[in-house]
Amino acid sequence: MPNQFSSLTPDSILSAAENFTGEKFDGTITPYNSYVNRVFGLTGEDGRDYVIKFYRPGRWSRDAVLDEHKFLADCSAAEVPVVPPLSSSLSGDEATVGSAEGLYFAVFPRLRARTFDIYTDEDWVRTGRAVGRMHLAARARTAPHRLQCTPQQTTIPYITMLLNQNLVTPELQQEFTGVCGDALDYVLDAYAAVFGEADDHGVYHTEAFRRIHGDCHRGNILEQFTSPSPSSADTEDSSIITLIDFDDMMTGPAVQDLWLLLPGYRRNSEHELELLLKGYEEFISPDDDAGDGIRTARAPEIRRQLRLIEPLRFMRNIYFLAWTAVQRNDEGFSARNPGWGTKAFWETEIEDLKTQLRVLEEEYDTTQDC
Repeated sequence: MPNQFSSLTPDSILSAAENFTGEKFDGTITPYNSYVNRVFGLTGEDGRDYVIKFYRPGRWSRDAVLDEHKFLADCSAAEVPVVPPLSSSLSGDEATVGSAEGLYFAVFPRLRARTFDIYTDEDWVRTGRAVGRMHLAARARTAPHRLQCTPQQTTIPYITMLLNQNLVTPELQQEFTGVCGDALDYVLDAYAAVFGEADDHGVYHTEAFRRIHGDCHRGNILEQFTSPSPSSADTEDSSIITLIDFDDMMTGPAVQDLWLLLPGYRRNSEHELELLLKGYEEFISPDDDAGDGIRTARAPEIRRQLRLIEPLRFMRNIYFLAWTAVQRNDEGFSARNPGWGTKAFWETEIEDLKTQLRVLEEEYDTTQDC
């Protein structure tokens, strides 16, 4: 498969941004690290900074990209700190999605901020509040064109793809299949225990699912200081933490947006988890109402979902393998991922999956009666 972003040149990037925004840019283009898409920093002739994101072709439909943008709009309307995309200077509906060189793209104002370092107990509580506020805003509508964060939609198909495309070293395929099958038994059992059984199409019909960020790790939380010095006595009043990069947004369990923040396995992160929940439950409580007749998820629901943390970690491991596989023909991939796909690579990955399987086995022993 050829490089799917090969059509992007400096001229095409600048032309796309200028035609979309109606602004003139100074020609400076700064490539940013991006796991799946292609993202560039631009500067307008007036000195304002922008970010243009080109979505990986074939991943999302236009409607799915709009689901992301609508989520950002709903968060912004609810005064949740996020960075919504700009609308095109051209008239028309759904003007936040552009198209150039066969690629969908969006333009965002650049937020000058730093990664939010979670050090203190209050930092953990603040982060929980931010996720809680986002999930409260998430109930404004659904995301019909996005995946459910479930083993049926975001794990099993990826395992199948890796095997069907013979990406796993042949002599290790049986071992890979075995560990994945054993782990999936625990994952599916955990989902059934929390949400009930999926239908014949692998879809869960539960009010506990909502729009979620999907990739809410620390790198996607930024801190912007509003006081002259970050050493202010009241840190929460002196800075704003902002959630960014909603490209992986899905519908699914709320706990997906909490566990990725933890410093380690659940069993080693109980203190941090409780602090996150303390902040989260200030916004997601039994008395919350989204204002449109739809009840928000009750606080006990998030507690029930905690048994999904380690199953979700296994799902994340498979997701990472699948999406690096999708990128294996991209320019520079081999340099960034030396040895990817070799026998030694798969031996290491299978050992990591076995480690996670052992964690699932231990978790099952302590949660099956919850």
